[in-house]
Formats: sequence, C-alpha cells, structure tokens
Amino acid sequence: MPADERHHGGDPVALGLARLEAGDRDGALGHFRDALARTPGDPEALHGMACVARAAGRPDLAIGLAGKAVAVLPAAHFHITLGRALHEQGHLEEARAALSVATLREPRDPRAHAALAGVLEAQGARAEAEASLRRAIALRPRDPTLMLELAQLRTRSGDRMGGIALARQAAALAPDRVESLDALATLLAGAGKAEEAEPVYRDILRLRPTDPAAWANHGAALFGLNRHEAARAALDHAARLAPEVAETQNNLGLVLMALGHLPEAHAALAAARALRPEDSRIAVNAATVLADLSRTGEAEDLCRAVLARADAGADLDAARAQFNLGTLLLARGAMAEGWRCLEARSRLIPVADDRGGDTRDWDGAAVESGAVLLRAEQGLGDTIQFLRYLPQAARRARLELDIPASLHRLVRTMPDPDGTFWPRCRLLPPGAAPPPDIVARCGLMSLPDRLGIGDAPAFSPYLLPTAARTGQARGALRVGLCWAGNPSYRFDRRRSVPPGMLAPLGEVAGVSFVSLQHEGAGEGPPFALERPARGDLLTTARTIAGLDLVITVDTAIAHLAGAMGWPVWLLNRFGGDWRWSACFDLPTPSPWGNRGSRWYPSLHQFRQTRPDPPEHAWVEPVARMRDALARWRDGFR
Repeated sequence: MPADERHHGGDPVALGLARLEAGDRDGALGHFRDALARTPGDPEALHGMACVARAAGRPDLAIGLAGKAVAVLPAAHFHITLGRALHEQGHLEEARAALSVATLREPRDPRAHAALAGVLEAQGARAEAEASLRRAIALRPRDPTLMLELAQLRTRSGDRMGGIALARQAAALAPDRVESLDALATLLAGAGKAEEAEPVYRDILRLRPTDPAAWANHGAALFGLNRHEAARAALDHAARLAPEVAETQNNLGLVLMALGHLPEAHAALAAARALRPEDSRIAVNAATVLADLSRTGEAEDLCRAVLARADAGADLDAARAQFNLGTLLLARGAMAEGWRCLEARSRLIPVADDRGGDTRDWDGAAVESGAVLLRAEQGLGDTIQFLRYLPQAARRARLELDIPASLHRLVRTMPDPDGTFWPRCRLLPPGAAPPPDIVARCGLMSLPDRLGIGDAPAFSPYLLPTAARTGQARGALRVGLCWAGNPSYRFDRRRSVPPGMLAPLGEVAGVSFVSLQHEGAGEGPPFALERPARGDLLTTARTIAGLDLVITVDTAIAHLAGAMGWPVWLLNRFGGDWRWSACFDLPTPSPWGNRGSRWYPSLHQFRQTRPDPPEHAWVEPVARMRDALARWRDGFR
C-alpha cells in the first residue's frame, strides 16, 4: 500500500487533496473521481475537483463544481473556493457575496478574510480590503504569506515605505522562505533602495545556489549599484545555468556595455533578441550597442522598426527608440528630424522640480505678453552647449532662465553687444518660484527645434569671451587635465580614462599640468598636478583662462573650454556622443591632424579607433595625444 494511502486510511478525498498539494493534478483528479464513483454527489469530492480545475487554470469549471458542492453542503471552505473562482473569472460582486458568506459561516478562517480582501481591492475598496486582510492576520499572526499580501496591498495603495516595513516582517517570520525574501527585495528595488535590496538577493542565492533566477536577480541588483564586475560574474553564471532566458542575456549585454566590452555586449543582446524578437526594450538596447559599435545604419533601422509597431503609441520603449533615433539622426547631420525625435526625452526623464506648473509648452512663436520659463534638463555640459541659443530665443520672448546655481555667475558673462539680450533674459534665483508672468515653458535642449534652427549655428565664444590668455610662450606650458566624469553615470567607465593610462602625457618635457577634475575622483595620473582653488563654474572658467590648453574626456569641462573658445583636446570613446560625430568636424585639419568641431572650433578630438575594452582602447589615442602635445609645445617655443 502506498505511503499516502496508509496515512489517509484509504480515504479517496483525503488522498486527492494530498496529491493536489504535492502538485499532482492528474493523481488528485483520479482520487476525486473514485470518491464520486463510490458516493455520487459527494460534496467534498466535488469541491476537490473544483480545486483541481482552479489549479489547472479553469475557473469556469471550478465555479460549476464548487456551486454543486455548495448546493449539497454550504460549508465555508466550499464558499471560499467558489468565491476565488468567481474572482478569477471576473465576477466580482458574486465573488464578494460568496466570500462574505464564508466569513459569516466560519469567521475564524483566515483564508476567507484574505480571499475577500482580494475581491474588495479589485472593486476599488482598498480600505475595506486592508481591514479584511488585517482580520486574517489577527487570526494567524505568524503567517508570512498573509503579512506579505498586506505589504503588497499597502504598496499598491501608494504607501511604499509601509509596504516595505510589512515585507520585512514577513521575511523575519520566515527567514528561509524564498518567496518572502524575493518580494521584499523587489519592493526595495522598486523604491530605489538598491543598497538594501542587494543583500536580500544575496540571501536568496544562499538558499538556492543552483537557481539561475537567483543568480540573475542578484546580478541585476549589482548592476543597479554600478558594481559591474560582480554583476557580470553573476549574470555570466546565470546564463551558463539557463542560456535560454532572454532577460538574463539582456542584462548581461547591458553590463558588458557598461564595462566597455562592446562586441561581447552585442552578442548577448543579439541572443536576447533571438529569444524574444518582439520585445521592444531588448530591441532598443540592441540598437544602443550597435550605435556604440558605429553600426549606425543598423541601429537606425532597428529604432524605426520599434516605432513602426502597432502597439508603440505612448510606450516608454518606443520613446527610448525615438530618442535614440534622434541621436543617430543628429550624428549624421539630419538635424531637423533629429531635434524632433529628441523631444521624446520628456517622456523618459521626469523633471525633478517642475516649477513651470501647468503652463503650456512653448512652440517658439513670438510671445507678446508674459515670459517663457527656460529650464536646464540634464547635465552641466548639455546646459552649456545649449546656452548658445538664448539670444535667438530672446528675440521672440522674454526669458526666465532656470539653471543650476553653479552656472549663474558664469552665464552673466555672456556677451550682449547691442544691449538687447540681457534686458529680455532673467536668471531665476535658486529655489525660487517662477514669477507670475510665466505663460509658457521650454527645455533648453528643445530650443533648436522650437526656433527652427536646422544646423549647428555659427560660433563665437559665448562664455567669459573677453578673458585674456595668461599662459606664456616661454617656460612650461600650463595644461588643464580632466580624466573622469561622474562615476554614478552607468556608462562612465567608457568615457573616463583610468588615470594611470595618462602617464605618457607626463613624459612630455616643458609642460606643467593643472587638475580640472571634480572632487572625489580618487587617485590622479602618475605625475605632478597643480590643484587650483575650487568654486563654481566661473571660478573654473577663470582657471581655464590661465591655461594654454585643456585636455579632457567627455564632460562639462569640454563644453566650458569650447564655449570660451579656448584650445581643448577631447579624448573621446569609440562610437561617442552624437555631438562629437565626424559629421560636425571642420574641413581643415589642425597641424597635428585632427579637425575642430562646428560646435566648438577650438575643440579637437583624439578618438578611439577600435571598440576595444577601456584598458586597451585608450592606449593609441593617448599615444597620439602625447606626440601632438610635444609638437604643440615646440610650436609655442
């Protein structure tokens, strides 16, 4: 006699329930049919078959079977099954009635109160749902499942922190229960608490060391913390355990992109696309790595394919595709369409402090009465680049300029040769509310589109433009150096240069270096650096005005020196940002072989020539820069 049959004394209903709990639906169904053959109309057997139908995803069948059981014997647990099946089938009012009967017949059964809570929430009665769920918890206070359901209800009600607190309680009740830990980690990650989510994912991995999903989730959490090497190791392991999971391959591709391993990133994202070809998010990621590999035609086709899908609409992945398409178009000089596509960023990057309220978006038309609020949207470099459009905008409207405080003194150095610009442009004090005469708003990066400017405008220095050069042709040349961007940027590793790789620059005699690096960049290059006083960007601009040359990676320093008209050399990654594409190179090369930029004619690039990892990709452009620096020095002497 089988062990379960001995344990249940041959009772076919008890045997069926045991089989169902073990996940054996077919075995359970056989036992319930046996019970009905012995006793036709047996309500417990009918109820058991209703449970099998629900487990098989057939709530329609479960409703009929549970209804027959209730008609014979109106037991509370029959009503619970009937109510759950009705809920699953979308019959909310009938489900509520059945479950209310269950709570009346057996008020001490927490399952009835918990099931009723689900129906009440579906009907929008969240306060009543929470009360019902709390009654269930009062009956079974150490049940982690009920506590977790309440945590998720609180989160869905908008109380994210309360939900997390309850999820912590659920996890504490069952510290080795993976479901509770996973829910807690998910809530923490969703609340932006990546530092707290990561150790919870690590605990799950400890409990399930051979589970590919546990490795993949931990890898994704590490990636969210910019711990790229550890994330790669975890996702690599997950992909080896389960190579056919598109999400793992997608995340692995993103990590490899961040690490600068572009061909490997492309392979992983191609694998993800093959597994899930209709996934727009994966397609946009694949387009991004194609652009980074300078396979821009393929990237553009892929973005357009995402936008052509019938379900694109207001989808965020479609907005990402449109924004990425904008950068690709700008990089090849299709400016008008590129600026229009770039407007999709408003759907991707929420304005942290939208002080424009409900005012309309400015369309670029002349404003006769009132002012337009112009706001900085992204980094300092973007802001500096697009300040050049202010004079044209001021001809059409009075402007209220909302930009970071660190730029205020610098912006006041913008020239106004005919005295018409500054009377029509005011700086909004930091933290101040916009004045009441604001009638429209606009992002700085939208100005080319709204003003109908289809090309890079003619350049003249527009920040600290009258600064006198104080660098001397005699003695040591003074060269400013910035080797790293903001480390919180996910793909900073590709644009920043490991400072040790700049050692060849220090071999050039007759050059002294001045640090333009922001604080907290860690150890610098292996040669002496003067470190000037720190302050706002006007202070930095005045430091630059005392230099002969600026050498930088793609940060705000490149834009600042360029906007001043100061000589600046840009160390740029392979497949770099759209504004540094060859499309904007000036036609006449410099004595060292590079061409200036139409955005900043004094800026010359030393580009990576191959999509190699960062530890190799910078060797060749730094060597070229070292040789150019020696020629520059000789030209000054």
